[in-house]
Amino acid sequence: MIKKSRRLFRIAHGKLWKFFGGVKPLELKYAAGDAIEELKIPSLITLPLERYLGNGGQLLVNTGDYVKRGQPLTTPGGERLVPLHATTSGTVLSIADQILPDASGFSGRCVTIKTDGLDEKVDPKPLSDWENSAPGPILSHIREMGIEGLGGALYQTAAKLSSALDGPLKGCNVFIVNGCECEPGLSCDDRLMRERADEIAQGIRVIQRILNPKLTLVAIEENKPEAISAMTRATAGIALVRALPVRYPSGEARPLIRILTGIEVPYNVHTSECGVVVDNVATVYAVKRAVVDGEALTSRIVTVLGSSMRRHGNAEVRIGTSVRFLLNSYHLHPEYHQRVIMGGPMMGFTLPSIDVPITKGTSCIMAPGSAEIPPVPNEMNCIRCGRCARACPSRLVPYQMYAYSKAGDHAHAAKCGISECTLCGSCAFECPSHIPLSLQFRREQAIQGIIKQTEIRNIHARKATEEFEKKEAERKARIAAKRAAALARIKAQENQTAKSQDETKGSVNSAEVAEDPELKKRREALLRAKAARKSALEAAARKRQMAQAVKDEPKTAESVSDTETKKTEDTAPDTQKNSPSLPYSLRRGGMLKQAVKTEHWDAPAERAPDLTMVGEDPDLSVTSYQEREITRKLPVETFEEPRAEEHPLPEKLKKLRNRDRSHL
Repeated sequence: MIKKSRRLFRIAHGKLWKFFGGVKPLELKYAAGDAIEELKIPSLITLPLERYLGNGGQLLVNTGDYVKRGQPLTTPGGERLVPLHATTSGTVLSIADQILPDASGFSGRCVTIKTDGLDEKVDPKPLSDWENSAPGPILSHIREMGIEGLGGALYQTAAKLSSALDGPLKGCNVFIVNGCECEPGLSCDDRLMRERADEIAQGIRVIQRILNPKLTLVAIEENKPEAISAMTRATAGIALVRALPVRYPSGEARPLIRILTGIEVPYNVHTSECGVVVDNVATVYAVKRAVVDGEALTSRIVTVLGSSMRRHGNAEVRIGTSVRFLLNSYHLHPEYHQRVIMGGPMMGFTLPSIDVPITKGTSCIMAPGSAEIPPVPNEMNCIRCGRCARACPSRLVPYQMYAYSKAGDHAHAAKCGISECTLCGSCAFECPSHIPLSLQFRREQAIQGIIKQTEIRNIHARKATEEFEKKEAERKARIAAKRAAALARIKAQENQTAKSQDETKGSVNSAEVAEDPELKKRREALLRAKAARKSALEAAARKRQMAQAVKDEPKTAESVSDTETKKTEDTAPDTQKNSPSLPYSLRRGGMLKQAVKTEHWDAPAERAPDLTMVGEDPDLSVTSYQEREITRKLPVETFEEPRAEEHPLPEKLKKLRNRDRSHL
């Protein structure tokens, strides 16, 4: 198969290419002679949850739960994330926001475990018969064990390998094991290849089972001769070891592919689409421990160095260990304004606090002195010398990106390829004006990420708005259709009613022609009675109006005729007429004759058969009780008796009169 491809043939025979750009900083590899030592378990373990939940993820533990090493703490949402595992045994102390190991100093949700020192672990779950297994179960097992890229990018290993399987090649042509470790000061991968080369070789076999590559290469820089010899011995018959010239950043994926294969991967293309897959040696070692040993990723090797440290070395640290605990273990002797760098002097960043945890992507903790890494000089203006552009391995123009970024022109900064910047620091290393280009590019990439997330949210919002408007239009259309149908039914009912009325009217007219004379007489009598009733009501209304006028202008006692007085006497109750206790002059009839001033109602000319009570309401405009004129409501059949406004009788006779009136 290799002979059929000229490029693969040249690669297999050791052909090396050169990549564009790059610099040669000081190596600072004085910790490479220190063997790997296992750091003791700290009292607290802090595990950030930011990368291990995602959308729809679930936290599997609560405060107070007891966990063991290797126990999963989260169920991630989506296929691009891996679960988080407890790195030692202990009790979950809190689930709260804490400072994250980031240059911004942001805080995030973390799980804090109070360790018990026993380091109990769950039963290992190795994948039996992985040599004869299909790629799918192996990839699922790698994901369940939380394996991510330990070179610093933290890209999910199973997702990277799956993308190569889903590509047009259904695998890859070249699989590269990256052991260059080009970052100055780092020696963790060097020590890993020296001491655990056989286990790395077994991890290479596992990945070869998944990808089935045509060629497997192990890339190591020439400044690591012991690692080259150890890997050559361990991978004999499995992979080819290539010693590369020392030039930063030869350990990055795209420059490394260019050196080994001569392929320059475009910006918008993934490396797996070109038939090449690159994995770090620490990641390959973690794959071996997950598949063969059945252990989750709970620790990693970290290089500790710096002139402010009493000693330096390479330590296998539990993930979640505090940087403060690590520095204390190596006896930090801080100077004034001591800096602590996570990740190395070129691509690393100064920590805002040392109370942050070690993560899977932490490869180095450096506490340099002012003589080892001098303070950054004052920034000067860009002179457009172009040295940054000549040093950029991604063939970008850093000074142009920097100008757009400082001006806030994020659109033009994106067009200049800011997303393709690997933040290697070569441009800042070469800049004679001491401009912190990498720092500005890191900030600009964060802004570009926020803009991208905002655009995604806007797209989702527009889609939701369109769906809502569509549903609203459908709802209004349904309502309009129902309204039209209802109006049609109402109109049909009205037409039916009008038609039935016309038919009824026609039938009535036809019936009137042949109507019985007796029925006709009865109908005429009913109409006359109805007219009489109407006239009676109108007469009663006129009488009420006349009564109101009489009330406004009352008659005197002299205008009352004797006949009316006599009629009033006749209408008096029998108890009053036949009362033997009073003389005639003191009876009600005689008393009315002596009245000084009276009021009365004229008898109505006609009787209103349906009107039971007529009269006027009390005159409320008069404030005095004695002066208030009250008109009683009497039946239509009787006359209202005149009332005397001033009565000369004594109090005793008034009581008797009131008693007689009580019978009315």
